[in-house]
Amino acid sequence: MALLFTRTNALLLLVPKTGSTWIRAKARQLGLAVETVGDPAMRDHDLLDQYDRSRYRHIGAFVRDPIEWYRSYWAYRMERGWRPQYPLDEHCASDDFETFVRKAASILPGALENIYASYVGPPQAKIDFVGRQEHLVDDFARFLRLIGEEFDEATLREGSRVNATTTVPDYPEELKELITLSEWNTMRRFGYLADRPDPFGLAEMQAQFPEYAEDHRLLALWTEKIHWAPDDVKRAAGRPIRQQTRHARVHSNFALLAQHKYGDQDYAERRYQRALELDPNHPRTLCNYALFRWQVRGEPQEARRLMLRALAGRPMHPYTLGKLARLSDRALGDPDLAEVLYRQSLAGNDSQQDVPVELAELLVRQGRPGAAVGLLTERAARPDASDIIRSALAVLRQRVEPADSAQLQPALA
Repeated sequence: MALLFTRTNALLLLVPKTGSTWIRAKARQLGLAVETVGDPAMRDHDLLDQYDRSRYRHIGAFVRDPIEWYRSYWAYRMERGWRPQYPLDEHCASDDFETFVRKAASILPGALENIYASYVGPPQAKIDFVGRQEHLVDDFARFLRLIGEEFDEATLREGSRVNATTTVPDYPEELKELITLSEWNTMRRFGYLADRPDPFGLAEMQAQFPEYAEDHRLLALWTEKIHWAPDDVKRAAGRPIRQQTRHARVHSNFALLAQHKYGDQDYAERRYQRALELDPNHPRTLCNYALFRWQVRGEPQEARRLMLRALAGRPMHPYTLGKLARLSDRALGDPDLAEVLYRQSLAGNDSQQDVPVELAELLVRQGRPGAAVGLLTERAARPDASDIIRSALAVLRQRVEPADSAQLQPALA
């Protein structure tokens, strides 16, 4: 349902958690000619498309900072109960606020963007007035003046908030950053980004490559999501992840995107360097930047130095060990060391798919095709074997000369 100001023929749509209860009470207190209209099943929150816009002189609605909207929505549901007919409740309900926010950001990213648009319209066809809950009194007064209502200013401003929730969850900056990423478009549209930090550098990335702006937002969200489980384990063990490390991960992935998809190597390098300013010892960033210095800048010794720096902090980091093995074999002329590093990498993470293939190729070049085929045959038989392993094994078998068949028999038996 919505409020119809009958004297001025203006419609005020009531967006959930933006001060609707206060507005209804204040309209009655001011003695305004107001009727409740619309579908009772919508519980006072009819959408814009349920009305013929041409019938009203003005249409208005209020929005709220997404950071506070999610907190208020969750608190309200904790006190009044979840309603599974709503997608946010169906997919994201949780007694834990952090879990609720994580679900919302990963299952329904940008959910509030759609909710707000269903009341205020799309940017190209927005309604006449959009107020902000943070300035509820002042903006409601502006709406009343816009539509031509007469009211007592003192009465409007007296009293306090109504229908305020008492449940106050712990609200760390990490969750606020997550909501900012999820509701980036909403916050930009309604002017809330100016008050928020941008530690991931998303605005810059979108400005640099605007045609892929939405991909960048989703990449930042994905980067956060894939680290929740391991980060939670570390936090439970008393080793919480630093904020700078979380930010560095996103900068590093933006660097990879700029390097490999957009081919902007100078910008990619600046992003790698920014990530390392945030976390100088982040192993994956150090390793990827090392690969950049080798493959793009032609500096294999500098690449080796950066990889060793990564291993100084994480001696058994599988990803770095595998890349250092590749560097040692292909650029530094040390295949024996490369074999050792490849095997150490697999010892640290036996589920890798590319490392066994590279190790098999090395074994063939060392004159050990039987060992190479045996390695990939065993891997191909695993339930988690990828097409990379199976294809590499098929190609390897075709490459091996008949003269090598004696070596292959034990491996193929």
